[in-house]
Formats: sequence, structure tokens, C-alpha cells
Amino acid sequence: MRINTRNWYALFLLVILLLPCTTAAQHNKTLERDWRTDRQKVNIISYNIMDGFNYGKDNDRIARFTAWVKEQSPDVLALNELCGFTEAKLKELAKGYGHPYVAIVKEEGYPVGITSKTPIKVIEKRVEGYGHGLLHCNILNMDFLVTHLNPSDRTKRKQEADNIVNYIKEHQLTHCLLMGDMNAHSPFDAPTMENDLEDYTVISTLMAAPLYDICYMFTNAEERYSYPTRILVSSPKGDALRKQQELLDYIFVSETLQPMCVDATLFNGTENDYLSDHYPVGISMLIPNK
Repeated sequence: MRINTRNWYALFLLVILLLPCTTAAQHNKTLERDWRTDRQKVNIISYNIMDGFNYGKDNDRIARFTAWVKEQSPDVLALNELCGFTEAKLKELAKGYGHPYVAIVKEEGYPVGITSKTPIKVIEKRVEGYGHGLLHCNILNMDFLVTHLNPSDRTKRKQEADNIVNYIKEHQLTHCLLMGDMNAHSPFDAPTMENDLEDYTVISTLMAAPLYDICYMFTNAEERYSYPTRILVSSPKGDALRKQQELLDYIFVSETLQPMCVDATLFNGTENDYLSDHYPVGISMLIPNK
């Protein structure tokens, strides 16, 4: 499906109108809640781990990944490309960084999954209509949606985005987060991209839901890339892939959760250069205590 320039700009303007204006004063005001006893700080990370560390065979990468996650100590970790993983294997991996609770959408292909310090209630595991699945779990009284959109077919990728938006509306998920490798670019990154306009329809669709891109709100433009990493430099595609850094991985939140978000990080430093072909993304929230 193609859209003409006029329609794309109309959608782009709609997204701009929907995004909140986050000033430094508003940011500081939100951060002041950190000390409040009725709030708890929650750190959330999303990571595409590249073929499940070679289907669980790359022990060196697994060890370095485990050490990195343990150091970051996220409360919730969403994972893409859990190739070769069963729920039991995911539980064994998560135990190494202190997460006793896990869920996986399926056990073949390129599954998505999630691990947590606190209990996970699995709401739904959807495979039909989603290339790599849609996992819906409830953690800390919030709805977590983990997905990995089609990497090669733009039409299918757009349909998956439509399916997600419809799912959120049908289930009235007012306190939800959507995360994973979207394999698409944000319209706000358009000035630095060379791809045609159709690339932006997926993220524009999610933003118009409305869902809010927290990394966009809290990071500078030059920091906003999650792909590729240096692990690809030695591959035949390495030189071409290093020419343009892209943001493909996102954490979105619904309108009611947006004011609770206080920070975001794209972990694209040297410590993650050789763990995967993607860098992880993370956000921090201040949510009400139970």
C-alpha cells in the first residue's frame, strides 16, 4: 500500500498535535515525585537478542548479556528473537539476572517474551495476524504488549500495526505499554532518513492511536538509534549497514501512563556493541504503589 505525499503530511500533522509538549519545567516537576512514598520507580527494557544468541548456543554472548542485565537491574525485560527458547529455557536464562517470572508467546520461529521481578499474569498469546506474535501480560497493574513486526514486508507490517491498535481499543487497554522491534521509522526521524515515505506509516499509525514514544520525548536526535551494532561489521553486509544508524526498537505507552514516564535511554554504547545486532531501549516510570 502506498500513500501520497499530501495524505502523509496530514497524518504527520495529526501525530504532532497528539504528542504532548514536554518542557524542561514539566520534566523536573515529574522527577520531583521520585521521593514520594506513594510512588515506586520502575525500569523497563526491551531488547532484540539476535537469533536467541544463536539458538542458545553462544554461551559467551549469553554470559555477557546476563551480566549486563543484572547490572541494569530492570524490573521488566521484554525480549525479541527468542529463537530456540522454550519457557523453561527462558526461565533458566532469567534466573541468572534475578527474574523469577517469565512468559513466551510460542516456542518456534522467532518468539517474543518477557521476564519480570514481580508476578506476570498472561492475558493472551496471539500468533494469527502477527509475524512473530503478540504477547499480552499484566505486570504491576499495567498491560504489557510485546511484539516484533514483519521485517521484510511493509504491507504486512502496517497490517500488524493496525491489528495492535484495534486490539488495544477492543480490550480498552488504558494503562498499556507496547514494545519491541517495529522494523519501521518514526516520522520524527524523517530528516535523517533516505527511505521513501511509506516507511513512516507504521509508527504514525501507533502514534495516532494515541501511543507515545518515550525515547523520542527524553533523548536527543543524535542518540536515537538502536540498529545496527558493531557485531555486524564482520559480516558481508557490515559496511553498508554501518552507513546509516536507525531507530527500529521502541517503547510506547498509552496516554494515561505518559505522565508517569520520567526518563528513557537508548543503550547504544560500547558495552552492547557485540551482544546483538540491535541495541536495547529502556524507560523509567514512577507508578503508584500497590
